[in-house]
Parts: sequence; C-alpha cells; structure tokens
Amino acid sequence: MRLCGAAFLLQILFSVDLLVAAVPVGLRGEKASGLKSSSEWRANLQKELGSSLKLSRQLLCKTRNLKHLYQSERLPGAHLFLIPHSRRLPSPNLNLSTWLALPDAKRLSHMAEGLSFYQTLVQQLRDHEATKEDFRLLSQLEDLRCNLRDLSHHVSYQISRWELPFENHLEPALQPPQILQHQNQWSNRQEVYLVLRYLENFLCRVTRDFVMLRARLVKGTFLSRGPRTPSSHSISS
Repeated sequence: MRLCGAAFLLQILFSVDLLVAAVPVGLRGEKASGLKSSSEWRANLQKELGSSLKLSRQLLCKTRNLKHLYQSERLPGAHLFLIPHSRRLPSPNLNLSTWLALPDAKRLSHMAEGLSFYQTLVQQLRDHEATKEDFRLLSQLEDLRCNLRDLSHHVSYQISRWELPFENHLEPALQPPQILQHQNQWSNRQEVYLVLRYLENFLCRVTRDFVMLRARLVKGTFLSRGPRTPSSHSISS
C-alpha cells in the first residue's frame, strides 16, 4: 500500500484541528522550573510546526495549480499518462509501515534535502521561462521558489534549534540534475511538467510529515529531549 493511497485516512486520524494542544495556564506563572521550560519548549515547537504545516499546504496548492496551468497552456491535448517517469527525480513514495516508523530527525532531514533539491530545479525552470516572455508563469515560478526557500529555512531552523542528531543516509545526497537540455521543445515542456508533478508529490509527503510531527508532539513522543539553550526568538510570525 503506497503512502499516497493513505492520505485521506491520515488526514482524518491526525486532523490538526483535533491536535492543537494548549499550554496549561497554571504553568505560565512559574519561573525557572523544569516543568515550565518543558512546557514552553513544547508550545514553541508546536507553533513552529504549525507555521511550517501552513506554509507546506500553501506550497502544495500553488504547485498543483501551476502544474494544471502549465499542462493546459503548454501541453494541450497531450496524453500525460504516456509521459515516462524521470529516473533523475527522486520518488517520495514509501510504504505505509516504513513511513510511520521513520524517526523524527529522519523526517526533517528528508525535508531539508528535498527542499534544497527542488529549490534548485525550480530556479532552473524560472531561468528557462525568463526567455519566453510569459510573465505570469515567470511570476508564479519565482513565488514558488521563494516559498520553497522560506520552508527550507523553517526546517533548517527546527533541525538546529532542537539539536537533532544527524541522520546518515544509505544513499548519496541528492544532487539536482541539469534539466531542460533537450533540442526538442516538446521534450523540454514534458520535463517541466514532470518536475512540477514530482514536486507536488514531494510536498504531499512533507505536509503529511508535519501533520505526523504535530500529532507526536501532542502525544508527548516527539524527540527525546528539548534544546540545551532555549532561544527567545522564533522564525514563526
């Protein structure tokens, strides 16, 4: 059973509206206690994860809309199911049991790596479209790139803020390929579509990962410890 097939089930099980945990009022007046420190840490982390979840959902929506727009304007009448999968783009698919068993640090490490990977690819798409004088598409690609950058900053902050252990990868780090090198313009358009489709699938997983992390935080099973030196600022607005 693939992860994508369990999307709606997981969204119901881990609905954010049902998982918002409030900080106990009685703890707010305590000073320098370990209990208060832990409570503030959890509240801060919940805010960070909530902000990242919101941004990932927005990114997913924008990517999906852009994919449909590109399909209708640049690939009219194309049989998209005949477009072959790219061996140069990573598949976000995992079976459900493997995904559920992923450590928290592994989830965030995967996000950070994938966001950097796709930010580079979207920059290549933007540079390619800059010569087409389609300013609407160019603007949407630039917005997408900036949002990927912002979400990448969120994830990097969370990894460093809570001193997560480095997760060794069995596979080499993702290296963004050089795309849109075909002489045939139709092949380049197909490749643009593939990048947007793979990015959409990746953001589906990122969104579900943030839902899972928030659920684990509410249950008290997120991470094994808090930060050593709590900071007084946050990237969340």
